[in-house]
Amino acid sequence: MKKLLLLLAFVGLCTIATAQNRQKAQSVIFETDMGNDIDDAMALDLLFKYADMGKINLLGVSVHKNNPHSAEYIDIMRVWYGYKKMPIGVNTSCVTDMDCVDYCTKVCDLKDKNGNPLFARSKNPKYEEAVEMYRRILAKQPDKSVIIATVGFSTTIDALLKSGPDKYSKLTGMELVEKKVQFFSVMAGEFVQKNFAEYNVNNDVPAAKNLFENGPVPMVFTPWTLGDQIQYPGKSIENDYTWAEAHPMVEGYKAYLAMPYDRPTWDVIAAYYACDPNAPVFQLSEAGDIEVVGKGVTKFTPNPKGKCRILIPNETQRKQILDNFIKINSSKPNKYKK
Repeated sequence: MKKLLLLLAFVGLCTIATAQNRQKAQSVIFETDMGNDIDDAMALDLLFKYADMGKINLLGVSVHKNNPHSAEYIDIMRVWYGYKKMPIGVNTSCVTDMDCVDYCTKVCDLKDKNGNPLFARSKNPKYEEAVEMYRRILAKQPDKSVIIATVGFSTTIDALLKSGPDKYSKLTGMELVEKKVQFFSVMAGEFVQKNFAEYNVNNDVPAAKNLFENGPVPMVFTPWTLGDQIQYPGKSIENDYTWAEAHPMVEGYKAYLAMPYDRPTWDVIAAYYACDPNAPVFQLSEAGDIEVVGKGVTKFTPNPKGKCRILIPNETQRKQILDNFIKINSSKPNKYKK
């Protein structure tokens, strides 16, 4: 009887510890233009690894690329990793028309030797309208508890900021974000090269301008130059993932460009910062303001009261960031460790 009581007490303590760990996990929402570049898929892969480690709670993924296969690919990823219930939001009003035959389409179309889909996916996936998903999720969260990693265009975030009260909250979008969001981790902009039209800003200038200049919470920017300085090695894709017969991120990487190739880690850095902002590999600029001053061109002006900072890790830190990416991304997810 005494052994049974001790066992029950141990189980109870483990249950409490697990619940406490879940409470400590950082809540993250991922905003992506999945399919336009492979770093979006690598960023989502990293986010699932951090969810596996219990360090983040991935509340949802929102996609604004105008391609139905983008959401389907995200669904493949969530099923493959064992997060079937993680919400996916789709911006159906996004009019940015990009090439729809991208790696998402190619991976979704892959077949096994029997002619069946290579990767499982939800039978009847239910995708929410992106802004509604944001408002529903944010309304339920504790104040200042959510980090939003936005690594594509600012289209959906702009729509969220402009949204009005609804059944989820009486607050406007601007008020809801100010109340619930801790900060944005933003992949956008360039502050080294002059007159550089950065891709994410250039694809929706008005939305970027509204977010950067009027956003109600702090923002930390991963600039173009930083992502270009940290290149994920193609040899890792070829050599470090052999434990998986078929891996949706790896297949996406292979489908994006002719192998082997190294690729900048713009979005992966922004996702990494959202997961672990206190990691010693990160260094921030002084506070300031970021303006959109031309067609996709951004300008940083120091201001002690400014809400914006830029990631500026040194050479040693950049190497450590890459080493961490290779180690974390190529590790087995929990679902496949058994």
